[in-house]
Amino acid sequence: MSRFVIIGAGAIGSFLSTRLHNAGHEVLLIARGARLEALRNMGVLLSEGGAERQVRVPVSAACDPVTPPDHASLATKTFQIESALALLEPLRGSRFTLLTVQNGVEAPGIAQAALPRAVVLGARMHGFFELEDGIVRHTGVPATLLAGPVADRATDPAAGQASAILAGDLIAAGVPTTLTGDMRPALWDKFLMAATIGAVAPAFGLKVGQVLVHPQASALLREAMAKVERIAAALGIELPPACIEEKLEFIGRDVLP
Repeated sequence: MSRFVIIGAGAIGSFLSTRLHNAGHEVLLIARGARLEALRNMGVLLSEGGAERQVRVPVSAACDPVTPPDHASLATKTFQIESALALLEPLRGSRFTLLTVQNGVEAPGIAQAALPRAVVLGARMHGFFELEDGIVRHTGVPATLLAGPVADRATDPAAGQASAILAGDLIAAGVPTTLTGDMRPALWDKFLMAATIGAVAPAFGLKVGQVLVHPQASALLREAMAKVERIAAALGIELPPACIEEKLEFIGRDVLP
């Protein structure tokens, strides 16, 4: 069995920690403040498939510098990456796999610069998770994960081996995981929608499903998506030819009056 450190006890970090803990891995979930106290008192409260259960995952406010993990995961928000990486600073000299699951495209590079000995893998989690009233809720489609190195690490044999080991652990723990040789296209594909709709909808005071029926908002969304696509192309990242239309179709499925 492997040793895991999960930085961030929000919805995704808590969910991953319960799956890995229940599969028999040695897991340490890192949390702070009121969330840490709640986890110490109640464990992770998980609602899934209409059932609610309690999982007593080991928790702490800091990593154990004496016992480095085989794998770690940054499961914080993007703006919390630097503070999360500071918690891993005592392990800077250790070799382990580090999985980043943030939205956006910068997390793997930031993590690699901070922890040069780590094998950093970007990841994209598919599924709906939320932390509400202390309960982690997983609803909708089953959770799946796409993971892999970014381009400049793709040819590193250690990265490929680390990816396979981590993926095997996640699959065995009930988190279906697919590996890719270069994670950048998948990260940019998600970023193309998350960054643009996340900016345009609130700018016009609209819900996501209302954007495409608002002429100015719809036009701005298309323009923003096209700009993201051009930036990706300038960086040598090829997105699917119909990615913009696919994203617009997805948004349009829930058009509200």
